Amino acid sequence: MGGPETIGRSLKLLISHPELAPGLVSALNETECRAARTGHGAIDVFVPWFRDGGDDAHAAMELLFFVRAWALEYPDFRTVLSPH
Repeated sequence: MGGPETIGRSLKLLISHPELAPGLVSALNETECRAARTGHGAIDVFVPWFRDGGDDAHAAMELLFFVRAWALEYPDFRTVLSPH
């Protein structure tokens, strides 16, 4: 990924288990995404699909697919996308 000027828009995840935020942020940062914890149960994720001209629905679908796969070992974990 390029520098901050090329990242563009982000999506905000609200998560049910804030104690899992560091692991999720780390996993997201191992992909083409860039993630940062921005609140107790909030993570902002800059996704490459926006940079490449993707739309909101595509970006949301890809991000939630990844997060749900990551969370399989945490059956009580829930996440939703929040409008900024």
